[in-house]
This record gives sequence, C-alpha cells and structure tokens, in this order.
Amino acid sequence: MKKQLFPFFMVFSLLGLCPDLSEAQVLNDSVIRLPAVEITDSAFTLQNNRSLIGKLQLEQSPSADIAEILGKQPNIGGIRRGGYAVDPVIRGFRYSQINICLDEGVHIEGGCPNRMDPVLSHLESEDIERIEIVRGPYQLKYGPSPAASVRVITTGDIPYNIKKPGIRSFSGYDANRNGFRQHISVSGSGKQIYYRVAGGLKDYGNYIDGNGKEWNSAYAGKNVAATLGVKINAIEELLFSYKGSFSREVMFPSLPMDEIADNTNIYTFNYKRKHTARFGDQLMISGFHSMVYHEMDNRFRPQYSMVVEPYTGLMQASAIVNTRVSGLRMDIRKITGNIRLNYGIDGQYSFKDGTRHTTMIMQMDDQQYISEKWTNLWKDAAILNSGLYAGFDANRRKTSYNAVIRFDVNHSHSGDTLVIRNEEATWFDAKPETKVLWSMATMVSHKVSEYFSVSLGLARSARPPDMQERYIKFLATGYDKYDYLGNPGLDAEINHQADLILKYTRNRSEIVLNFFRSDVQNYIYGILLPPSVARPVSMGAPGVKQFNNIDRAVLMGFESTFTTNITENFNLALSAGYTFAYFPEIQKILLENGQYNGTVMLKNDPIAEIPAMEGLMKISYSFPQIRLQPAVEIRAVADQHQNSEASYESSTPGYAIASILVNYKPFRYISLTAGINNITDKGYYDHLNRKQAGTTGKLYEPGRTLFINLIITL
Repeated sequence: MKKQLFPFFMVFSLLGLCPDLSEAQVLNDSVIRLPAVEITDSAFTLQNNRSLIGKLQLEQSPSADIAEILGKQPNIGGIRRGGYAVDPVIRGFRYSQINICLDEGVHIEGGCPNRMDPVLSHLESEDIERIEIVRGPYQLKYGPSPAASVRVITTGDIPYNIKKPGIRSFSGYDANRNGFRQHISVSGSGKQIYYRVAGGLKDYGNYIDGNGKEWNSAYAGKNVAATLGVKINAIEELLFSYKGSFSREVMFPSLPMDEIADNTNIYTFNYKRKHTARFGDQLMISGFHSMVYHEMDNRFRPQYSMVVEPYTGLMQASAIVNTRVSGLRMDIRKITGNIRLNYGIDGQYSFKDGTRHTTMIMQMDDQQYISEKWTNLWKDAAILNSGLYAGFDANRRKTSYNAVIRFDVNHSHSGDTLVIRNEEATWFDAKPETKVLWSMATMVSHKVSEYFSVSLGLARSARPPDMQERYIKFLATGYDKYDYLGNPGLDAEINHQADLILKYTRNRSEIVLNFFRSDVQNYIYGILLPPSVARPVSMGAPGVKQFNNIDRAVLMGFESTFTTNITENFNLALSAGYTFAYFPEIQKILLENGQYNGTVMLKNDPIAEIPAMEGLMKISYSFPQIRLQPAVEIRAVADQHQNSEASYESSTPGYAIASILVNYKPFRYISLTAGINNITDKGYYDHLNRKQAGTTGKLYEPGRTLFINLIITL
C-alpha cells in the first residue's frame, strides 16, 4: 500500500516545497490549471474558486463521458453505475445540490429515478466550447446554487463574415471497450448570418477491468445539433439553437434495470442588444425548452426470461418517464466607473410524469398465471421557480469586491392521489407548496504583495427540494436497498459556507490553496418509516425510507494546485483535494438477519459516499519543431476509512495508476492524441462506485485502455 500511495504523498511534498515560485505565464491548455481561471464574465462568477475545462482538454480526453472528464479536477468525484453516465460529486455534494446548466441557464430534468441519465449524460463533449466549475454557492445568476455549479458553454462568440465554410471531424477509438465515436460539424457565416450543423454517433462495448473481468457496460447513441445566428445590426443579435441526443441500450450492472432508450431535445433562443456608446452595457433575453423521454426495463437480466431465486416466476419490469423544462430570463449588465452591475429576472417550469409496469409470470400444473401491476413514479409533478437577482463587482487599488443576492419563489404541485395517514399524522399528501427563498454570496480579494493574494468568500444559499425528494414513491433509489418515499412538505436546505483562498504567483509558477467549510441546515436525508406506516414494494427491500430534513450536516476540506513551467517547454501540474463530512447526530437502523430491529442515535457519523483524498500529477514536454507533446499522468487515491456507520458503509482501499498520452499535429489541418490509460492494468474501484446488482462487490473501473483521438479541420 505504501508503494501505491507514493505518488500521492509526493504531490503534497511538492506543494509544500515551493520557495522560489514565480509569476505565472499562460500554460498550454493540455496542462491542468486549477482551481483558478480568471475569466470575468459577470459579477456572479467569483473568480478565485472557478475552474475551466477548455475545448482542447475535452478533445484530448479518451472518455466520451463528460462527468469522467470533470473527475480529473481536484475534489470532484463521480458515482459509477455502469460504463457511461457517471454522476458528478463536488466537495461531497451531489444530484440537485449541484446546479448544472447550459449556456444562459438552460436546465434539463433527467427521467430515471435511479439516475441512469444525470444531466451531463444528455450532452456531447464535441459540441462544448468550455465547462466552468464554481466550487461553493457563488454562481447565483442561473438559479439557486446550493453548493456548487457547473455551466456548460456550447456557443462562444459568433464569428460573422467568414466566407469559407469550415468542416471539423472528430474520431475517437477506445480499445478496451472496442468503442468508436464520430462527430462532424459544418459551419459558416456571412455579414449577417451564422450557421452550424453537427451530428455524431458512438458505439461502445463492454469494458474489461484490470482483473480480466468483463462488465456488462455497453452503450450507444446518436446526436444532432444546429445553430443559427442573425446579426440584425451593429448592436443587436439573435441566436437560435437545437440539440438532440438519442441513447440506446445503455447497460448498468449496478442497477436492477438498463436504459433502453433516452431521447433528449433542447430548443433555445437568445436575443442580445449592446449599448451604442457604453462598452460592456448589455441587455440579454433568452429562453429554452428541454424534453426527455426515458425508457428502461430488465430485458437483459436473467430473471426476465428464466426463474431466478428467490423468485418463483419470471420477473419483468419496465418504466417510462417524460420530463419537460421551460425557462425564460432577462439579464442586464452595466458598467459605471470601476463597478460592474448585473441584475435580472428568470422563471422556470419543470414537469415530470412516469409509470412503472411489473409483470410476474408463473407456471403451475401446466397452467400459466400472469400478475401485472402499474404504479406511478411521478404523476403530473411540477415545480415553478421565479427568481430575481442582482450583484456587483468592483476593484479599488489592491482589493476587489464581489457580492450577489438572489430571491426565489418556488411553487410545487402534483396530480398524485396517494395519501398516507396513520395515528392522526399525515406522512404523504401531495398538496401544493410555496416557498420563498433567498441566497447571498460575497467575496473579497486582497493583493498582499506583488506575488501573494488572499481571498475570503462567505455565502448563504437555499436549495428547494427536487422532484425525487418531493414525489418519488416506493422505489430503491439510494445507496442502500431501502425503498424511498418522497415528502411534499420538505423544507429547503440552507448552506452556510466560507472559503479561504491563498494564492502565490511568481515568474512561471503558481500555487493555490482553497480551504472551505459548509454547515448545511435542514439537510435532506432518508429516515426509516415505521412498518405500520409503509411497507416496501421492491423485492428484498428491508423497509421504506422517507426523505426528511435533519438538523445539520458539516462538510469541510481543501483543494490545492501547483502549476509551473520548469523550462519553456517543460510543464508540471499538481493538484490535490479532500472533503471530510459528517452528521453531528444521525439515526442508525439496527438490522438482524436483514430485517429491522430498532434504531440508535449516532454522534458525528461520517456522511456516506464521500470521495477519498486524491492527488494528480501531470508532466508534459513540448517539441515545437515537430509539433509533438508527450505527457505522463499519475493519479493516486488514498484509502477511505471515513465511512458511515449509519449507512453500513465499508472502507475502500487506495490505489495509484499511471497513464501516458501524446499530442501530435503533423499537418496544419490534422491533430492527433493517442495514449494508454492505466498502463499497469491495475484492478481497482473508486469509493463512490456502486455495488453490482445482487452482490456485495463493487463495480470495478476499466483496466488498461489504448485510445486514439483524431481531429481534422478544413
């Protein structure tokens, strides 16, 4: 184990031994630059704790899964349920605790209650210009931002008056999965018109882990995209876009069903008007409509076509879910002296409806018996959120100030007729609920000396409950095997957070340390219901948990990065991150032979599914004469012994893996990236990986992988 973790401790040693750091110069996009990327789009992006993933880094990645690419950033992990659709976890926060949106606040509501289709799985990396990550509740422009935000930019500045059409082809191959992806785009523009049409496909087989085991993890899909820009005059511009993503037969070995089909359609428009005299002043009006059709079943599982113990017949299950999200916003930016103002209003309507169908087929005495059941997962569930936000940023000598405030009115309702009452208490009743929420964030940065700066961020954010937490009914959707029941009367989570950021820059090097602490009130968590109130529906579930608010959850930790150009062509990048999270008080369910046997209260119990401490080192050297850049990457993850006793969570061993890649541009129009991930073909799994369905063993990560990405630009 010590040998495995040697690179990890080497990362921290190097982060601490930097007496002669010097002023940072721009590094190659292939080199990790985290967490600080200083792009000042608006007052709502507080610069010091923002990361950027550029288009070049996306294209050089071997993965077709956007969340896997995010996982290279410090203190960002992912929940793996199959070969695709990893679910991101940032600083221990997950699901709707992370605000993920496209462009000007476009949101997508996934269909699967088991999160086969998290938001990023509906997007294609080839259509993305960059990804912006804000750690902490500081990006309030695009909706309540409870703990972190991820903004996916698909359209940059529109290049008008380019007469020659441009053609771009991306081809990628993964030898482990025998997987291939192809994407082609055609774009062009005139004096007043811009267009882009794109499409692609991907087809990946099962992957093999480092132990030689093949996992049923294949996936396939197609995608299309179209953009039309109209330059009305010198100060006005219109932009229309469409994105479609269509996945088929995505396998999830850790879930009871697989994704048969997932169709996503996203329509957007954007009107922008600039001030004729004051540079930077701008009015923007935008809107969107996104739709998801999600279908899943267990046709690829043994119990679908044969009797598997403990069942006494064929067990066939399927579900179909439809979601829609529509939004509209108006945003205004003004510059007055050295102060930038940004304010606006937005509204968003989300809708979700889904049904589960189960069939049991039994053969008795040459007679076939069929039992069928239909249940609602969601019944015409809807959430309407209306928001108002305003903020500013200003600079005065060596100090910069940022502040933003946001108010939301959140209204929810459902057509569900289920009512659960027991002993004069109401446990579930889908009555309409309206909540008034407010969030506020501020950050002050001061340049102490020519090389050293300090930033302090303070925030208070409110997160309304999501569709699943409010309205899901009797489905095993969590880390454990319990059936879960929604709670329409949930209160909003309130996160009080502080960030302290230390930054030292000199010559060609930069070191950044970010320490944070979050104190979350009304944390939403599953609490066991008495058997007299509700009994489980899913086979093997020991009971029913209902989402409830608990008093407190505490999350604290750090991110650290070090980047340097050792020579003009020799680059080194180091990063590390860790989160420690716990409940000051939490209920533990006592089990005997897998059945409920009472409860006990625990003090300071760790929160389940928190990523282990991790370090990443990347070394690259450029040969500009031959346009070649080889790189070596070492990822080291520590043991995770901070495990939840209440969730019966197990420890996870640490590991270290090495990868190599080469970037080569032989001709002006051709770029090539090739490499090998997990060179030693190590068998390992991350702490957040889910267990294989029906077993107690974790889902392993892919073994050695040869990949090739080819980009042709004409």
